[in-house]
Amino acid sequence: MKNTLLLAFLLLSILGYSQEAKPSKNLQNIKITGTIKDSDTDKPLEYATLILQDPNNPNFISGGVTNKNGKFAIEIPTGTYHLKVEYLSYKVVNLNNLDLSSSKNLGEIKLDADVEKLNEVELIADKTTVELRLDKKIYNVGKDLTVNGGSASDVLNNIPSVAVDAQGTISLRGNNNVKILIDGKPSTLSGISQEALKQMPVSSIQKVEVITNPSSKYGSSGTAGILNIILRKTKKSGVSGSVTTTVKDPKYFKLGGSISLKKKYFNLFSNISYIDKDRPGYSLFKNDFLDDTKNSIGYENEYRSLDRQSKSLTTSVGLELFLNETTSITNSVSYTKSSGLNNTNITIDNFNSIDASLVNRVRNTLEDSDEESVRYSTTYKRKFNKKGHDLSIDYQYSRSLELEDRAINEAILPNSNDKLFDKAITDDHQISQLLQLDYTLPFGKNYNSKIELGYRGIFDNYTVDYLEGSIVNSIFTKNTNFSNNLIYSQNVNAAYLQFGQGFGNFNISAGMRVENTDVSVLLTNLNTKETKSYINWFPSMFLSYEFTTKEKISLNFSRRIDRPTAGNLNPFPNRVSKTNLFYGNPDLDPMFTNSFEFNYLNKWNKITFTSALFYSKTEDVIHNVVIENGDTETININGTTVISPVIAKTKRNIAEEFRYGIDATATYVPIKKWRFSFNAMVYNQNLSGNYNYSNSNNDLVNVNFTADQIRWYANISAKIPLLYKVDFQTNFYHIGANNNSQTKTKALNRLDFAFSRSILKNKASVSVGVTDIFNNYIRYSDTNLENSNSYNELQSDQRNIRATFTYKFN
Repeated sequence: MKNTLLLAFLLLSILGYSQEAKPSKNLQNIKITGTIKDSDTDKPLEYATLILQDPNNPNFISGGVTNKNGKFAIEIPTGTYHLKVEYLSYKVVNLNNLDLSSSKNLGEIKLDADVEKLNEVELIADKTTVELRLDKKIYNVGKDLTVNGGSASDVLNNIPSVAVDAQGTISLRGNNNVKILIDGKPSTLSGISQEALKQMPVSSIQKVEVITNPSSKYGSSGTAGILNIILRKTKKSGVSGSVTTTVKDPKYFKLGGSISLKKKYFNLFSNISYIDKDRPGYSLFKNDFLDDTKNSIGYENEYRSLDRQSKSLTTSVGLELFLNETTSITNSVSYTKSSGLNNTNITIDNFNSIDASLVNRVRNTLEDSDEESVRYSTTYKRKFNKKGHDLSIDYQYSRSLELEDRAINEAILPNSNDKLFDKAITDDHQISQLLQLDYTLPFGKNYNSKIELGYRGIFDNYTVDYLEGSIVNSIFTKNTNFSNNLIYSQNVNAAYLQFGQGFGNFNISAGMRVENTDVSVLLTNLNTKETKSYINWFPSMFLSYEFTTKEKISLNFSRRIDRPTAGNLNPFPNRVSKTNLFYGNPDLDPMFTNSFEFNYLNKWNKITFTSALFYSKTEDVIHNVVIENGDTETININGTTVISPVIAKTKRNIAEEFRYGIDATATYVPIKKWRFSFNAMVYNQNLSGNYNYSNSNNDLVNVNFTADQIRWYANISAKIPLLYKVDFQTNFYHIGANNNSQTKTKALNRLDFAFSRSILKNKASVSVGVTDIFNNYIRYSDTNLENSNSYNELQSDQRNIRATFTYKFN
C-alpha cells in the first residue's frame, strides 16, 4: 500500500534507474499512447503513473505520467513488456506480456477507485513539485523544513521568482505590484497588510499558483501578476485534525489547532490560533543638509529603536453541505481580535557644518492598538456533468475596525523636564464585499473546447479618522493642520469571456475582460473630493504545446492594471517623526502594464528545469519620490536656532518602465529524500520620467528619474537526510541592488537552516531552525536630493531561532 501511495512522487527516482541498465542501442524505438480515466466518472486522470518493465531484462524500467487530459505518450524500444498503471487511491491495473513490436495506441485504460484507501489516506508531498499549466506555474508545497512553524510569507519566500524583503514587502520578478489571492478570491487576509500573511500557518497551505501573466478570467489588478494561495482541505471521512505549537527567540509563541468532521452529506470544519509575539528592530536616518553650492550646512542623525508587541486570536468555523452528488453550499465565518503595544524610541542629534553638537533630543512614541475583524463567505457550486460543465457563485463580506492611540513625548537634553506632549488617534473602519460568478461550458469532440464567462463585483469602503494635537497643562488642543478625516470608496464591476481549444498537444486560450471602476476620495477637513471613473479593456492570449508529458512550452500575453490603495491616497502623514515622513497622494492614477512571456518546462530523470523569457511595458508608473516639501522644523534653545528641512517620501505617477529578462529554476533529486534547487532571475529595468517640486528654499527642482540597470535575484536550497532519520534543509536568498536617480539600495542576503524529525509513528513531528543566521537582512540605502543627502538603514525583523511541534490525529 505504501508503495502505491508514494509511487507518483517517486517517479523521477524510479526513472533514474533506467540509465543504469539500458537495452541495446540497435533496437528500434516505438511510441505507445493512450488515455487513463476514472471508470465511474469517465474523467481523465492527470499524473497517473505508468511503469513498463522488460520481463527478459528486469533491470530495464521505463515509464511516464499522464497529462491534464489523461493522455500519455512513451517512447521505448520494441519488445515484450509488463505494464503497470497506478494512481493515488485507485486499484492497480496490470497488463502483462504486451507485444510492442510497433507503435500502438492502447486506447482507454480505466481505473477503479479503491474506496478503503481513499478513506484512509491524506498524503502530503515530501518535496515541493512544479507543474506548468497554460496560464500559470503550480508549486505543490512539500515539507520544506525552513518554513515549518512559519507563515505564508515564509512559504512565498521559498517560491522561485518571489522575494520578501526586509520590510515584508512581497515582489514577483522584482515588482511589488502583486495581487495576493486566497483560494482564487480576494480576501481580508490579503488586502489589508503584509502582517496578515505572517499569521497564516504553513500547515494550512497546499500549493501556491504563480500567475505571472494572468488570463482574462482573473481580476486585472496587480501589474506583476498574481500569487494564489490554495489552502488544504481534508478528504477523509470521520474526525481529523491537528495541533501545532511554535516558540521563537525573540519572543514568539503560537498555539493553533484545526478539526474537521466529514460525513457523506456534510463537512464541518474549524480552526483556531493564538499568537503572542515581539518584533524588535531599528531604523537609522543620517541627513546632511546642503547650501546652493552643495556645501554642508549641518547634519541631523535620527535613530529609531522599534519594539513591537502584539497578541492575536483568530478563529473560524465552516459548514459544507453536499445537497446531492453535483451540488454543494459552503458557509464560513471567521473572527480575529488583536491588540498591540508598539514603542518607538527616537534619538535625534543635530550638528553644525564642522560636526559640533547643537541640539540633542529624544522623541518617544507609545502606540496602543486594538483591531477586530469579521468575515463571512458563502459559496454555491453546481456540476452539471462530469466533463467540467459547472457553475460557482461566491459572496464575501468583511468588516474590520482598528483603533490606534499614540502618545508622543519629546524632550530636549540635558534639560529633560522641558517636554512636549502630543497625542494622535487613528480610527479606521473598512467594509469590503465581493460578489463573483464563474461559469464553465466544455463542448466539442472529446470536450476539447471550452467557454468560460463570469462577473466579479468588488465594493470597498474605507474611513480613516486621524486626530492629532498637543497636551499642555493636561489640556488637549487639536492641531487642525494635521488632523483629518478620509472617506474612500472603490467599486469595480467586471465581466469576462474566455474561449479555449485543444488540438492534440497544442492548446490555445483567448479572452477579454472589461472593468468599470468608480473611485472617490473625500477629505472632510479640507473639504476636497477627488472622484474618478474609468472603463478599461483587458485582453489575454495563451498558446501552449506539449512535446511529451515532461516537456512543454507556452507563449502568452495579457494587459494588467494596478490601482492605488487607500493608504497611498491619504495625503496626511503619521508624524512619528517630524522630519522624516511618508504621506500619500489623492491624485494618483492607476498603472497599466502589457506583458509578454515565453515559458519552457522539461523534466529529466532526476532534474526538473523551468524557465521564462519575459517582457513588459508599464505606463504611469507609481514611484516612490523623496522630496524636501518646503516645510521645516525649527528649534530654539539657549540662543541657538536649528532649522531642519522636512524630508518626505510620497507617491507620484512619473514614469514609463520597460522590463525584459530571464527567470530559470533547476531542481535536482539525485536519490530519494535528497533535493537541490537553484533559481535565478536577471532582468534589465529601463525607467524614464521627470518630476518637479519646490524645496525648502522655494527653488523649483526638476528630478530626472531615468534609470537603466540590470537587477538580479537568486535562491539556492538544499535538503538532505542525516543520521537517526533527521532531515536538514538550508536556503540562501539574494536580492540584488536597486538604483534610481534619487536612491541607491544595496543588495540583501539571508541564510536559513532547519532540522526536522517525525516521531510517534509519524503522527507528530518536531523541527528547529534559524532564520537569517548572520542577522544581516538589513536594507541600506542612500538618497541624494537637491539640498540634502540621506543615509538610511532598516531592520524590520531580527534573526530568530524557533522550535515547532505538530501532532496530527486520524
